[in-house]
Formats: sequence, C-alpha cells, structure tokens
Amino acid sequence: MAISPNTKPYVKLAGGLVVIGGGLLTIERLGLSNLSGSSHAPVHVDPTLLSLMVLAPVGLIIVGCLIFLVGKIRRL
Repeated sequence: MAISPNTKPYVKLAGGLVVIGGGLLTIERLGLSNLSGSSHAPVHVDPTLLSLMVLAPVGLIIVGCLIFLVGKIRRL
C-alpha cells in the first residue's frame, strides 16, 4: 500500500514506528515459540535480553502512538 504524497510527516513516522515494533514483536514471538518447541533442548535466555526483546517492540509501538497523538493535538 503506497503512502500518498500529501501525508503528514508525523503520520509517516508514527506509522513506521508501529509497523517496525509490530514486526519485531512478531519475530520475537516466533523465535521464542521455536526455541520452546518439544523437539529442542531447553534453552536459557538471559532475563535482561528477554526483557529487551519484549520491551523494545512494545516501546516502539507506544512511542509511535504518542507521536501520532501529539501531532494530532498540535494540528488542532
């Protein structure tokens, strides 16, 4: 889906952050489900790394939403 040329920059930025965050979250969930499969040996993931794998995509989604809201409020 192409973005129209008259789309506001803050909408493009917010949309990009949400898409990247959603993609990272999907990749993270896919990777963890593959690691926890019954055919694999138990794998220990460092809790700090696991926290970053979950918090980074969620943070990108939240920042994208905040950018969109602030941009909309400033345009009112």
